[in-house]
Amino acid sequence: MTFRLTPQMGAALRAGVSPIAPLIEAILPGHTLHHLVGSGEAMWGERKFTGRDPKFGVLLAAGDLKDGVGDEAPDWELTFGPPDEASAADLVSATAQGGIVNGWVGVIDRETGLILPDPIQVFAGTLDVPKLQVGKGTLSAVWRCVSALEAFHDQEVGARLSDAFHQMIWPGETGCANMSGIAKVSNWGVEKPPSGVSYASSAPAGYTNPMFQRLAA
Repeated sequence: MTFRLTPQMGAALRAGVSPIAPLIEAILPGHTLHHLVGSGEAMWGERKFTGRDPKFGVLLAAGDLKDGVGDEAPDWELTFGPPDEASAADLVSATAQGGIVNGWVGVIDRETGLILPDPIQVFAGTLDVPKLQVGKGTLSAVWRCVSALEAFHDQEVGARLSDAFHQMIWPGETGCANMSGIAKVSNWGVEKPPSGVSYASSAPAGYTNPMFQRLAA
């Protein structure tokens, strides 16, 4: 995963005086979290990000953000330490499921306390599976959040690397008809190709089209 810093962010980081600010936003029915990972607070426009929320409490842990592999969309695990049992119940309730979750990496201007424009968004998705985690004298809410790309898998919306799909979009365009040398079928945005679709592995006998020779090289 690669990112491009804005000129202001790049200059601030090169100066070595402005701290990095991981930011989390969670929008639930009746409550919105704007969390600054760590302590303190910082403003981004009208939004104030703080290290402690009256309902969510503090962020205890955040899993690594990784790209999805194969038919898996990216996901993100967040663990919060709610201040009481009522808040914990709200964070894992059925109404919380589907709440919007966003993550950014920003930079704080030390002189103003403001977040420099524009933070880089590293996650956009929804709360998928919330659960309570009970330990000895501890209570935490663990969220598994899934990327917005998950909906493409559920609805089988996407592009498939196959001649059938290619010609469904561009009828008569046979650029994918005789592709060869594909070790693994790539399905873009779907879990598996539709039934009845086959992939040619070699050119027909006597086929000498230069375009095919370049593809097969």
